[in-house]
Amino acid sequence: MNRLQIFILVFICLPGFPTRSIAQIQKERTDLIDRYLSVQQQLIGFNGTVMIAGNDSVIYRRSVGKASFELDVNFSADPVFRIASITKQFTAMLVVLAAEENKLALGDQLNKYYPQLGQSDWSNITIRQLLTHTSGLPHNEGIANYWQEVSFLPLSDRQATDEIFKLKLLSVPGTKTQYSSPGYFILASILEIIYHKSYGAILREKITHPLRMDHTGVSNAADVISGMVSPYHQLADRLIATPHRDYALMKGSGNLYSTVSDLLKWNNAINGGHFNKMVTDQLFAIQNSQPVNGRSESYGYGWFLRRTSNRERDFNFTGGGTFGCSAISGYYRNAKISVVILSNVSTLPVGEMQSNIESIVFGDRFDMPVLRTSIIMEESQLDKFQGTYTADNGHQLAIFLKGAQLYAKMGQNPFFELYPSDSSVFFGKKVSVQIEFEKDSDDTIKGFKANLKGQSIHFVKNK
Repeated sequence: MNRLQIFILVFICLPGFPTRSIAQIQKERTDLIDRYLSVQQQLIGFNGTVMIAGNDSVIYRRSVGKASFELDVNFSADPVFRIASITKQFTAMLVVLAAEENKLALGDQLNKYYPQLGQSDWSNITIRQLLTHTSGLPHNEGIANYWQEVSFLPLSDRQATDEIFKLKLLSVPGTKTQYSSPGYFILASILEIIYHKSYGAILREKITHPLRMDHTGVSNAADVISGMVSPYHQLADRLIATPHRDYALMKGSGNLYSTVSDLLKWNNAINGGHFNKMVTDQLFAIQNSQPVNGRSESYGYGWFLRRTSNRERDFNFTGGGTFGCSAISGYYRNAKISVVILSNVSTLPVGEMQSNIESIVFGDRFDMPVLRTSIIMEESQLDKFQGTYTADNGHQLAIFLKGAQLYAKMGQNPFFELYPSDSSVFFGKKVSVQIEFEKDSDDTIKGFKANLKGQSIHFVKNK
């Protein structure tokens, strides 16, 4: 299939433009993506690589920003990034492959591999429940002193396992959904038990070597990896050196690195017949229809699955984020299009970027994000906006002040900065929201109206 044929698949000619050539539409849409990434570089500090491909033909690829700001080094042709929770795609595949080889069964309980669990609440957790985040295990924050202490420590594998087994289950296994990276650590450890090899060796044997994914592998905080970009964290409007986080507790859940090229090979292999169809059908079947990690999509094994009435938009994907990494990789299974976004800056809204890029690729109406200018307000002026606000649907938004910067946080989502455009109107950069505060006659704040993605939501300040 030549590039023009691929392009016809990817950039579909719109009915409203019957007289325009495919090449014209291609250029308009690639130019629009170029403009969009330039705006996002200025607006949210996007720094990384974006790739769009039809089958194995790359249609669009661009790196924005720097691989190293300290050394003023641009990105290489195929930079290496940490991919955080995209790791779960690979762990899930390895587990299902092991089941196909009769090395394990998805219904196996943990006490088969960890007899020391005895008859504890943990003992009857199944492999399937770990895969679908229904084991009752909490996320990393369930580990005592995780962010203050444990996440920094270069724990041995035994020590990391012991830390996880100290966790208190949040629910009876199989009854509720709770996103849990420790669950995928356990899956990776079970793979090591049954194969008598390290997780990295199993990954190489089953996936990366056969697919020639030469720039994908397991890392730890001490490794020097050829081609790896420098990691950064965005704090308000400036970049800082990435806070330290050891990878000991991230085995199987967030400890891989890769490139956009390797992830394209992976997307094509997993969707193109390289693996047994019985295996891939399990990965992409809806295994959990409940919200996972706050998302509305269903969940397979290691993948989020978006299913809509428009089959062209069916999208299988996983996002990832950790210090020095914001990433998303997915595949439109019917349109046969891959989209990969990898960044070496943490807490960027790459999910929203993917949604915007999708609109451009498929020819939807698209409104370019607006670069807005903020005004300076003193800490004493910002203090009155602090508080907890409740919407009609029961959702709560906390607004708080640190120094002279106002922040907002909803539920378990990451907090984000709010910037004033006048004395009572604020906007977000990482989250495309405008908040207009309402005042009583005595100038006290009583609530606000939030405009987000074309929707207006009213919040009332809690007493």
